[in-house]
Amino acid sequence: MFKNIENISGISGFQPDRLIKYYVSDNACQAEVVLPGIWYTDFDRKIGGKWILSSIVKTFEAIRFAVFTKGFINYSILRDRNHSIFLAGAVYNFSMGVHKLSSKTHWGPLFPIRARISLSHVGTSSFTMDIVMISDSTGEQLASSLSKFVYVDFITRKPSLVPSWFLEYQKNVDKSLNKTVEKPKLLKIPENCFTFTLRVYFSDTDNNGHVNQSTYVRWCSDVGSLAATSGYYRNLREDIGVYPLASLETYYLHEMEVEDRAVVHTWQDETNFRELYFCVTKSSKPVFQAHFHFTNDIIFESPFVKSKI
Repeated sequence: MFKNIENISGISGFQPDRLIKYYVSDNACQAEVVLPGIWYTDFDRKIGGKWILSSIVKTFEAIRFAVFTKGFINYSILRDRNHSIFLAGAVYNFSMGVHKLSSKTHWGPLFPIRARISLSHVGTSSFTMDIVMISDSTGEQLASSLSKFVYVDFITRKPSLVPSWFLEYQKNVDKSLNKTVEKPKLLKIPENCFTFTLRVYFSDTDNNGHVNQSTYVRWCSDVGSLAATSGYYRNLREDIGVYPLASLETYYLHEMEVEDRAVVHTWQDETNFRELYFCVTKSSKPVFQAHFHFTNDIIFESPFVKSKI
């Protein structure tokens, strides 16, 4: 399915006039993108230059946008003046390789990233995308995401039936990828959780007029680091960005807008210190929840250390 650009000798030989190179299949259900690299601003300088988790999530968003504008699932027709798509939930998996990327050696155009995108599920009011992110130079898989989107009426802000023509894409879904993100059970916030209150600013929002999906991940990462350095978690005492994640599950339950007050709650699994949970509430109502699952072999002597500057 990706043979059209898989065998090129180098990315400079394909669409040489384009910084971001792309290919969309004839059936509009598969695509491939080559990004020129990771930018300096995507690395967390306070812990020694590791790729920031929220920036990885944002990169997946950029990959989607790169092909949405080029014909993938006919997005320009699907998203009209009365409808948009909201991210309902996503599951991310990370290799150890992605946690070893450093601003000292991997930022800029010398580390291009290739992403392969497939429509993996079509429902009556939703669809799911599968994305695999690969190092273009080594072929190593860095991370993957499975993201479920809900088709939403802009006026009511509620799910709407996808157009009949979009349902036809069901027959083009690769049977080996026929999967979606299931609706989760709501997390029960324990009384002894760690909490921190934030205010929503304009820079936290996107063109749908609500808090962007990566903003919630940034909030959780920051509050998690505060909980860790405050001694709240067992075994985790550093900025949690230094510990390698195996997977991340995110679920978006309701919207938040500018000037809203967000309360971020976090706690640790009672039996496994590698499992962290987060729930963001607005007026005591859950709007977002996440599950951080760290690797079984947490590197306590992380190569990414706090900056001394």
